[in-house]
Amino acid sequence: MNGGLEPEELTRLLRAAVEPIRPSPDALHQIRAGVERRRWWRMPLMATGGVVMAALIALAFVAVRPQSSSEQVVEPAGPPLVSSMVEPTAGPSAGPSVGGGGAGGGTRPSGGTRSQHTTTPPPATSSTPRPGTTASSPAASATTGQGGSGSLTLPSPSHRPALANDVDGDGTADTVRLNGTKVEVVFSRGGKPGSVDLPNLQLPTIHAVVDANGDGFAEVLVRTSSRDNIDEYALLRYAAGGVLSQAQAVGGSALRIASGVREDSAFGFQCDGSGLRLISGTSSDGISYQTVTTAVQITPDGLVAGQVTQDVVTGSSVGTLFAPSCGTFSALS
Repeated sequence: MNGGLEPEELTRLLRAAVEPIRPSPDALHQIRAGVERRRWWRMPLMATGGVVMAALIALAFVAVRPQSSSEQVVEPAGPPLVSSMVEPTAGPSAGPSVGGGGAGGGTRPSGGTRSQHTTTPPPATSSTPRPGTTASSPAASATTGQGGSGSLTLPSPSHRPALANDVDGDGTADTVRLNGTKVEVVFSRGGKPGSVDLPNLQLPTIHAVVDANGDGFAEVLVRTSSRDNIDEYALLRYAAGGVLSQAQAVGGSALRIASGVREDSAFGFQCDGSGLRLISGTSSDGISYQTVTTAVQITPDGLVAGQVTQDVVTGSSVGTLFAPSCGTFSALS
Protein backbone atom coordinates (compact mmCIF):
# COMPACT_ATOMS: atom_id res chain seq x y z
CA MET A 1 0.00 0.00 0.00
CA ASN A 2 1.82 3.08 -1.21
CA GLY A 3 1.92 6.24 0.91
CA GLY A 4 0.13 4.49 3.81
CA LEU A 5 1.04 3.01 7.15
CA GLU A 6 1.67 -0.52 7.69
CA PRO A 7 -0.96 -2.44 9.54
CA GLU A 8 1.36 -3.16 12.44
CA GLU A 9 2.28 0.47 12.74
CA LEU A 10 -1.37 1.55 12.65
CA THR A 11 -2.31 -0.93 15.37
CA ARG A 12 0.47 0.31 17.61
CA LEU A 13 -0.57 3.91 17.23
CA LEU A 14 -4.24 3.14 18.01
CA ARG A 15 -3.31 1.25 21.17
CA ALA A 16 -1.15 4.09 22.32
CA ALA A 17 -4.04 6.49 21.81
CA VAL A 18 -6.68 4.57 23.67
CA GLU A 19 -4.64 2.99 26.42
CA PRO A 20 -5.78 4.45 29.75
CA ILE A 21 -3.48 6.81 31.44
CA ARG A 22 -2.10 5.23 34.55
CA PRO A 23 -1.17 7.83 37.17
CA SER A 24 2.22 7.54 38.57
CA PRO A 25 2.93 7.44 42.36
CA ASP A 26 4.17 11.03 42.14
CA ALA A 27 0.90 12.18 40.66
CA LEU A 28 -1.07 10.53 43.43
CA HIS A 29 1.15 12.17 46.03
CA GLN A 30 0.63 15.60 44.47
CA ILE A 31 -3.13 15.14 44.42
CA ARG A 32 -3.20 14.12 48.10
CA ALA A 33 -1.05 17.11 49.06
CA GLY A 34 -3.44 19.48 47.25
CA VAL A 35 -6.39 18.10 49.13
CA GLU A 36 -4.62 18.65 52.46
CA ARG A 37 -3.78 22.24 51.50
CA ARG A 38 -7.38 22.98 50.61
CA ARG A 39 -8.55 21.55 53.99
CA TRP A 40 -6.30 23.85 55.94
CA TRP A 41 -7.38 27.06 54.23
CA ARG A 42 -11.07 26.01 54.13
CA MET A 43 -11.35 25.74 57.94
CA PRO A 44 -10.41 29.42 58.62
CA LEU A 45 -12.91 30.48 55.95
CA MET A 46 -15.71 28.51 57.64
CA ALA A 47 -14.81 29.97 61.05
CA THR A 48 -14.78 33.47 59.57
CA GLY A 49 -18.20 32.85 57.99
CA GLY A 50 -19.63 31.74 61.34
CA VAL A 51 -18.33 34.89 63.04
CA VAL A 52 -19.85 37.05 60.31
CA MET A 53 -23.20 35.26 60.64
CA ALA A 54 -23.21 35.74 64.43
CA ALA A 55 -22.48 39.44 63.97
CA LEU A 56 -25.36 39.79 61.53
CA ILE A 57 -27.74 38.09 63.98
CA ALA A 58 -26.60 40.39 66.78
CA LEU A 59 -27.16 43.46 64.61
CA ALA A 60 -30.65 42.26 63.69
CA PHE A 61 -31.53 41.70 67.37
CA VAL A 62 -30.31 45.21 68.26
CA ALA A 63 -32.35 46.68 65.39
CA VAL A 64 -35.67 45.05 66.35
CA ARG A 65 -35.37 44.93 70.18
CA PRO A 66 -38.09 46.93 72.10
CA GLN A 67 -37.29 50.25 73.62
CA SER A 68 -36.23 50.27 77.22
CA SER A 69 -38.72 51.25 79.88
CA SER A 70 -37.02 54.61 80.19
CA GLU A 71 -37.60 55.35 76.50
CA GLN A 72 -41.20 54.15 76.26
CA VAL A 73 -44.08 56.62 76.36
CA VAL A 74 -46.76 55.30 78.71
CA GLU A 75 -50.28 56.38 77.81
CA PRO A 76 -52.51 57.05 80.83
CA ALA A 77 -55.02 54.26 81.36
CA GLY A 78 -58.65 55.17 80.80
CA PRO A 79 -61.09 54.89 83.70
CA PRO A 80 -62.52 51.38 84.13
CA LEU A 81 -66.01 50.73 82.85
CA VAL A 82 -68.16 50.24 85.94
CA SER A 83 -71.84 49.31 85.60
CA SER A 84 -73.53 50.99 88.51
CA MET A 85 -77.10 50.50 89.61
CA VAL A 86 -78.93 53.76 90.14
CA GLU A 87 -81.72 53.38 92.61
CA PRO A 88 -84.96 55.01 91.40
CA THR A 89 -86.01 58.09 93.26
CA ALA A 90 -89.02 57.35 95.39
CA GLY A 91 -92.06 59.24 94.14
CA PRO A 92 -94.87 60.62 96.21
CA SER A 93 -96.38 58.21 98.66
CA ALA A 94 -99.33 56.39 97.08
CA GLY A 95 -102.06 54.28 98.56
CA PRO A 96 -101.90 50.46 98.46
CA SER A 97 -102.71 48.66 95.26
CA VAL A 98 -106.34 48.00 94.47
CA GLY A 99 -107.60 45.04 96.41
CA GLY A 100 -106.20 45.57 99.89
CA GLY A 101 -105.72 47.86 102.79
CA GLY A 102 -101.95 48.27 102.95
CA ALA A 103 -99.24 46.40 104.78
CA GLY A 104 -101.19 46.23 107.99
CA GLY A 105 -98.15 46.52 110.21
CA GLY A 106 -97.66 42.78 109.86
CA THR A 107 -101.16 41.96 111.02
CA ARG A 108 -102.43 40.71 107.66
CA PRO A 109 -100.84 37.62 106.16
CA SER A 110 -98.44 38.40 103.35
CA GLY A 111 -100.33 35.74 101.37
CA GLY A 112 -99.87 34.90 97.79
CA THR A 113 -97.38 33.14 95.65
CA ARG A 114 -96.67 36.04 93.34
CA SER A 115 -93.01 36.65 92.77
CA GLN A 116 -91.67 40.16 92.26
CA HIS A 117 -88.51 40.69 90.21
CA THR A 118 -86.86 43.73 91.55
CA THR A 119 -83.27 44.85 91.50
CA THR A 120 -83.69 47.21 94.43
CA PRO A 121 -85.80 46.85 97.55
CA PRO A 122 -89.08 48.78 97.41
CA PRO A 123 -89.22 51.98 99.41
CA ALA A 124 -90.69 51.68 102.86
CA THR A 125 -94.39 52.38 103.03
CA SER A 126 -95.05 55.63 104.77
CA SER A 127 -97.50 55.48 107.62
CA THR A 128 -98.43 59.14 107.08
CA PRO A 129 -101.94 59.50 105.64
CA ARG A 130 -102.21 60.98 102.19
CA PRO A 131 -102.96 64.68 101.85
CA GLY A 132 -106.54 65.42 102.67
CA THR A 133 -107.08 62.32 104.81
CA THR A 134 -106.67 61.71 108.52
CA ALA A 135 -107.31 58.79 110.80
CA SER A 136 -110.59 60.37 111.83
CA SER A 137 -111.67 61.37 108.33
CA PRO A 138 -110.78 58.61 105.83
CA ALA A 139 -111.47 58.86 102.12
CA ALA A 140 -114.80 57.74 100.71
CA SER A 141 -115.55 54.15 101.65
CA ALA A 142 -118.29 53.47 99.08
CA THR A 143 -115.93 51.54 96.80
CA THR A 144 -116.10 48.37 94.80
CA GLY A 145 -113.52 46.09 93.27
CA GLN A 146 -110.45 44.62 94.90
CA GLY A 147 -109.75 47.43 97.33
CA GLY A 148 -110.64 50.88 98.52
CA SER A 149 -109.11 54.10 97.21
CA GLY A 150 -108.84 55.35 100.77
CA SER A 151 -107.28 52.20 102.24
CA LEU A 152 -104.81 52.91 105.03
CA THR A 153 -102.66 50.73 107.23
CA LEU A 154 -104.61 48.02 109.03
CA PRO A 155 -104.69 48.38 112.82
CA SER A 156 -103.64 45.57 115.11
CA PRO A 157 -106.50 43.13 115.79
CA SER A 158 -107.53 42.43 119.35
CA HIS A 159 -108.06 38.69 118.84
CA ARG A 160 -107.00 35.98 116.39
CA PRO A 161 -109.28 34.78 115.01
CA ALA A 162 -111.72 37.66 115.23
CA LEU A 163 -114.58 37.56 117.68
CA ALA A 164 -118.12 37.08 116.40
CA ASN A 165 -119.18 39.71 113.81
CA ASP A 166 -116.00 41.74 114.41
CA VAL A 167 -115.09 43.00 110.94
CA ASP A 168 -112.71 45.82 111.97
CA GLY A 169 -110.80 43.71 114.52
CA ASP A 170 -111.27 45.88 117.61
CA GLY A 171 -112.97 43.19 119.70
CA THR A 172 -116.49 44.64 119.34
CA ALA A 173 -119.18 43.27 117.03
CA ASP A 174 -120.04 45.38 113.98
CA THR A 175 -123.43 45.76 112.32
CA VAL A 176 -124.01 44.44 108.79
CA ARG A 177 -127.04 45.79 106.94
CA LEU A 178 -128.46 46.16 103.43
CA ASN A 179 -129.15 49.51 101.77
CA GLY A 180 -130.62 48.85 98.34
CA THR A 181 -127.90 46.97 96.46
CA LYS A 182 -125.26 48.21 98.87
CA VAL A 183 -123.96 46.05 101.71
CA GLU A 184 -123.01 48.34 104.61
CA VAL A 185 -120.99 47.61 107.73
CA VAL A 186 -121.22 50.04 110.64
CA PHE A 187 -117.76 49.81 112.17
CA SER A 188 -117.41 50.09 115.92
CA ARG A 189 -113.88 51.40 115.29
CA GLY A 190 -114.69 55.03 114.47
CA GLY A 191 -118.45 54.49 114.16
CA LYS A 192 -118.60 55.24 110.42
CA PRO A 193 -120.09 52.79 107.93
CA GLY A 194 -118.28 51.37 104.96
CA SER A 195 -120.15 49.96 102.00
CA VAL A 196 -119.78 48.03 98.77
CA ASP A 197 -122.27 48.34 95.94
CA LEU A 198 -123.25 45.01 94.36
CA PRO A 199 -125.33 46.14 91.37
CA ASN A 200 -126.27 42.59 90.37
CA LEU A 201 -127.39 41.64 93.86
CA GLN A 202 -130.42 39.34 93.78
CA LEU A 203 -132.83 39.79 96.68
CA PRO A 204 -133.67 38.38 99.15
CA THR A 205 -130.20 37.35 100.18
CA ILE A 206 -128.25 35.77 103.02
CA HIS A 207 -124.86 36.50 104.56
CA ALA A 208 -122.31 35.18 107.05
CA VAL A 209 -119.67 37.04 109.06
CA VAL A 210 -116.65 34.81 109.72
CA ASP A 211 -112.89 35.18 110.06
CA ALA A 212 -112.14 32.85 107.17
CA ASN A 213 -108.34 33.04 107.46
CA GLY A 214 -107.89 33.68 111.19
CA ASP A 215 -106.10 37.03 110.81
CA GLY A 216 -108.27 38.89 113.35
CA PHE A 217 -110.59 40.59 110.84
CA ALA A 218 -113.87 38.90 109.95
CA GLU A 219 -114.97 38.67 106.31
CA VAL A 220 -118.53 39.12 105.09
CA LEU A 221 -119.85 36.48 102.67
CA VAL A 222 -122.95 37.64 100.78
CA ARG A 223 -125.01 35.56 98.38
CA THR A 224 -125.37 37.66 95.25
CA SER A 225 -127.53 35.40 93.05
CA SER A 226 -129.18 31.99 92.88
CA ARG A 227 -129.79 30.37 89.50
CA ASP A 228 -130.15 26.76 88.29
CA ASN A 229 -129.45 25.43 91.80
CA ILE A 230 -126.09 27.28 91.93
CA ASP A 231 -125.61 30.11 94.44
CA GLU A 232 -122.95 32.77 93.81
CA TYR A 233 -121.22 34.69 96.65
CA ALA A 234 -119.15 37.83 97.11
CA LEU A 235 -116.47 38.17 99.81
CA LEU A 236 -116.19 41.58 101.48
CA ARG A 237 -113.29 42.52 103.75
CA TYR A 238 -112.13 45.38 105.97
CA ALA A 239 -109.61 47.50 104.08
CA ALA A 240 -108.81 49.82 107.03
CA GLY A 241 -109.71 53.43 107.60
CA GLY A 242 -113.43 52.62 107.63
CA VAL A 243 -113.22 51.12 104.13
CA LEU A 244 -115.06 47.98 103.06
CA SER A 245 -113.98 46.36 99.81
CA GLN A 246 -114.80 43.34 97.68
CA ALA A 247 -111.96 40.81 97.29
CA GLN A 248 -111.40 39.71 93.70
CA ALA A 249 -109.10 37.04 92.30
CA VAL A 250 -105.52 38.22 91.74
CA GLY A 251 -103.73 37.58 88.46
CA GLY A 252 -106.79 36.62 86.46
CA SER A 253 -107.38 33.38 88.37
CA ALA A 254 -110.80 31.79 87.83
CA LEU A 255 -111.76 31.60 91.50
CA ARG A 256 -115.50 31.15 91.89
CA ILE A 257 -117.15 31.30 95.30
CA ALA A 258 -120.31 29.26 94.70
CA SER A 259 -122.29 26.31 96.05
CA GLY A 260 -124.79 23.80 94.75
CA VAL A 261 -125.14 20.82 92.40
CA ARG A 262 -126.41 21.03 88.82
CA GLU A 263 -126.37 17.77 86.84
CA ASP A 264 -122.78 17.48 85.57
CA SER A 265 -121.22 20.30 87.65
CA ALA A 266 -121.07 21.26 91.32
CA PHE A 267 -119.48 23.89 93.57
CA GLY A 268 -118.80 24.41 97.26
CA PHE A 269 -116.51 26.25 99.69
CA GLN A 270 -115.18 25.71 103.20
CA CYS A 271 -113.17 27.63 105.80
CA ASP A 272 -111.88 26.69 109.23
CA GLY A 273 -109.80 29.68 110.32
CA SER A 274 -106.68 28.54 108.48
CA GLY A 275 -107.96 29.66 105.09
CA LEU A 276 -110.60 29.41 102.42
CA ARG A 277 -110.98 26.38 100.16
CA LEU A 278 -112.97 26.45 96.93
CA ILE A 279 -114.29 23.17 95.54
CA SER A 280 -115.51 22.40 92.04
CA GLY A 281 -116.64 19.06 90.61
CA THR A 282 -117.67 17.50 87.33
CA SER A 283 -119.67 14.33 86.72
CA SER A 284 -120.71 12.24 83.75
CA ASP A 285 -123.48 10.31 85.55
CA GLY A 286 -124.62 12.72 88.29
CA ILE A 287 -123.46 10.28 90.98
CA SER A 288 -119.67 10.28 91.01
CA TYR A 289 -117.82 13.62 90.87
CA GLN A 290 -114.22 14.41 90.02
CA THR A 291 -113.35 17.24 92.42
CA VAL A 292 -110.70 19.96 92.41
CA THR A 293 -110.05 21.75 95.72
CA THR A 294 -108.10 25.04 95.62
CA ALA A 295 -106.67 26.59 98.77
CA VAL A 296 -107.19 30.35 98.66
CA GLN A 297 -105.39 33.02 100.65
CA ILE A 298 -107.20 36.26 101.46
CA THR A 299 -104.56 38.98 101.11
CA PRO A 300 -104.66 42.80 100.98
CA ASP A 301 -104.37 42.47 97.19
CA GLY A 302 -107.28 40.05 96.84
CA LEU A 303 -107.78 36.30 96.56
CA VAL A 304 -104.66 34.30 95.68
CA ALA A 305 -104.88 30.68 94.56
CA GLY A 306 -102.62 28.21 96.35
CA GLN A 307 -102.30 24.43 96.51
CA VAL A 308 -104.65 22.35 94.36
CA THR A 309 -105.78 18.79 95.19
CA GLN A 310 -107.97 16.34 93.29
CA ASP A 311 -110.31 13.61 94.51
CA VAL A 312 -113.43 11.57 93.68
CA VAL A 313 -116.64 11.74 95.78
CA THR A 314 -119.88 9.79 95.54
CA GLY A 315 -123.12 9.30 97.45
CA SER A 316 -123.82 11.34 100.56
CA SER A 317 -120.47 13.10 100.41
CA VAL A 318 -121.71 15.07 97.41
CA GLY A 319 -124.30 17.07 99.36
CA THR A 320 -121.84 17.81 102.19
CA LEU A 321 -118.94 18.82 99.99
CA PHE A 322 -120.83 21.12 97.63
CA ALA A 323 -122.35 23.36 100.32
CA PRO A 324 -121.43 26.77 101.86
CA SER A 325 -119.48 25.54 104.90
CA CYS A 326 -118.04 28.82 106.15
CA GLY A 327 -119.72 30.44 109.14
CA THR A 328 -123.44 30.58 109.84
CA PHE A 329 -125.63 32.12 107.13
CA SER A 330 -128.67 34.23 107.97
CA ALA A 331 -130.99 36.63 106.17
CA LEU A 332 -129.59 40.07 105.35
CA SER A 333 -131.99 42.99 105.64
